[in-house]
Amino acid sequence: MKGYTIEQRAGSTELGAAPSAYRSLEKALDVLSLFNTYSVLKVTEISRQLGYPKSTVSGLLKTFSKYELVEKDSDSSFRLGIRAFELGFRYLNGMEMLTVARLWAERLLKEEGEAVHVAIRRGWNVYIILDLQPPNSYMTILQTGMSVPAHSTALGKVLLSGTSEEQLKAFLRRPLEKLTEHTITQPGVFREEIKQVRDAGYAMDREESLRGLLCISAPILQRDGRIIASIGISSMELAGRDERIQALVRKIKAVASNISMDIGYQPVRAGVRISGRQGTAVLTGGAGLKT
Repeated sequence: MKGYTIEQRAGSTELGAAPSAYRSLEKALDVLSLFNTYSVLKVTEISRQLGYPKSTVSGLLKTFSKYELVEKDSDSSFRLGIRAFELGFRYLNGMEMLTVARLWAERLLKEEGEAVHVAIRRGWNVYIILDLQPPNSYMTILQTGMSVPAHSTALGKVLLSGTSEEQLKAFLRRPLEKLTEHTITQPGVFREEIKQVRDAGYAMDREESLRGLLCISAPILQRDGRIIASIGISSMELAGRDERIQALVRKIKAVASNISMDIGYQPVRAGVRISGRQGTAVLTGGAGLKT
């Protein structure tokens, strides 16, 4: 029988254990990821959704509870815990862009009295990282931490307009869910929509995500000119008010431009599109906003 040194045996054990450890970590992350879709879950529901044994799910939830990543309710259901909130808050708090965007968004909310949102894209998901609502708002549609379908929202269209042709092709291979009768679900039509967004420097959705809701969004650019986020303004009271819509288009583009320059973007030096024309001057110092 062939002999092995102690070092060789130890090495083979580590190599054999590594895939198992990674698989356990993947299962743990799969369980946590379900809470992006469901606010409250039970062991049986998680087991059914993921196909993992109940014993595996119970063990993972027990560990998560120990570290306060999830909390157990009296009816044996689980929800995200305070540690998950803390991690999310620290993530957002580390964004210089969000700090700047909040100041401009608060000013925009005060002047226009409409809901204002800031979003980012991670993979194919669009996440709301800032939600500001007017005092008289009777309904909150988008909340901080929510993920929304990119193809049906102005925020998402803006973010997709910053992707490469290969990335856009990959996105359009996926089925586009129809949320209302106005949602664009045909790949060719959506591709043309993204072209118009790139040319115009802003995006709109007209009741594409929710009946009655209109949203206008513009890109926030980082120092090198790439789109880092989108800012949007939305209302249930814009249908048919074309003059009001055009005024808000100018306002949201000005606000997005100001945020971009406040975080280091210089349009002349970068020489990239921001409002549909190469080298177009961008409103600065609050231009377009009341002072």
